[in-house]
Amino acid sequence: MRKELAHILESLPHKDGDRLPSVREIMKVYRMSSSTVQAALRSLERDEKICRIQGKGCFWTSKGIGMICSSDSVPAVRESALEKIERLFREDWERGQFKIDEDLPLMKELSIRYNISQAIIRKFLTQQEGRGILERVGRHYRFTRKDDKPANAALSEIIFVTRCNSWGGFTAESEREMDFLRMVYKKAGAEHYKLILLGLNEKTGMLIDRSGKPRKLTDFRNAVGAVLSTLLVMEPKKLLQLFAEVPYPVAVWWEHPVQVLPERYLHKDNWTFFNSTFGPGPGKEMGKYLLSRGVHDVAFFSPYHDSSWSIERLEGLREVGLSVLDCTDDEFASPWDYKQIARGKVEKHSVESYARELLKRKMISILENRDYGLIPIVCVNDDVASALLELHEEGRIGPLGPLYAFDNSAESYLLRLPSYDFNTQALVDRMFYSLVNRDAFRMQHRIQQVLGQVVEK
Repeated sequence: MRKELAHILESLPHKDGDRLPSVREIMKVYRMSSSTVQAALRSLERDEKICRIQGKGCFWTSKGIGMICSSDSVPAVRESALEKIERLFREDWERGQFKIDEDLPLMKELSIRYNISQAIIRKFLTQQEGRGILERVGRHYRFTRKDDKPANAALSEIIFVTRCNSWGGFTAESEREMDFLRMVYKKAGAEHYKLILLGLNEKTGMLIDRSGKPRKLTDFRNAVGAVLSTLLVMEPKKLLQLFAEVPYPVAVWWEHPVQVLPERYLHKDNWTFFNSTFGPGPGKEMGKYLLSRGVHDVAFFSPYHDSSWSIERLEGLREVGLSVLDCTDDEFASPWDYKQIARGKVEKHSVESYARELLKRKMISILENRDYGLIPIVCVNDDVASALLELHEEGRIGPLGPLYAFDNSAESYLLRLPSYDFNTQALVDRMFYSLVNRDAFRMQHRIQQVLGQVVEK
């Protein structure tokens, strides 16, 4: 679909400097998801057929990216005040700036925040109220809050599915995964839901409870919704298929490339997908943070570049206008690849240390082939940044420039490392909100981007 859409767009009449329609306009005309449209645009950009100008849009070019993007002939995009607040409000929503359960700032405060008149703010808020997105209580607006739970709260069951092993056991593999579980448990308790914990056994395709007993969805007659985690689920389509015909709302943490999300589920009225990790968004947010601090040249360091999440973070840094030195290696896609090698080489108790040494050797080989100097280095995650610092302390590599990373792990606080927080709390809040407020602030393609921010230490 990406290739087909890119071909369709390229076939439209155009000349150098013409502005392409917006992503939303393309979605509406060709009835495709945002992820498919964005993928098609990135494909055209890689082929240097279009260029992207931050804040203005995409423009056709046959003369090379540099010439047209630096040309004074590129038309300025006129944005109305109403379009401006819609864009800024949506960006704040995606970053988790507004809490689901709290009132929005007063109109006067929003006017100052967005530098837009109160009359336009009032018109925007009234429109959102008419769409059922916001409701007014006194002087304040807040996100519409419905309560469809039965009178007996004990009957309000939410099915919560994660990966599991063959006997139903579950062990979190990362801080973010542990945070997600803890926040889901806490949110369910606060909302008076009974949480039904199930695991997906990918070998059998069956759901298993925590005692190891196979279960069916028909066992849970009082279910009013489902929360699904696809983190480290190797074949997420199998998990989605189990819930394909349920009548209640389903909220999915989609921890995979957005491009491989099955389209059939995007058109189901009771399904909402949430993306926090994949796509260029995290890289763009990191890039904006660096630019705001006067940083224009960086190195992007990743020994996991055989993965879409690494590639897209690099793309995001470049999209906002940073000059980026590519310090990547695409032999492996994740830390688990090094652990798999270690498991075949050493005893179980030595796997972690051996895998760490394999990672360090790979990182040394990347640096040997790059003249990175002392420019700031954006690491693909906190663990890689930590390994870089260890290598320097061990005298195996030379001095390093300032380090930045992604994950905002506990270790980033010990290292005083500025790191991108994926905002897991906002992710969980939005997922539960979608279970009883299906229509509120829903994008047409039913996948919501949850952005985070760089946390300084």
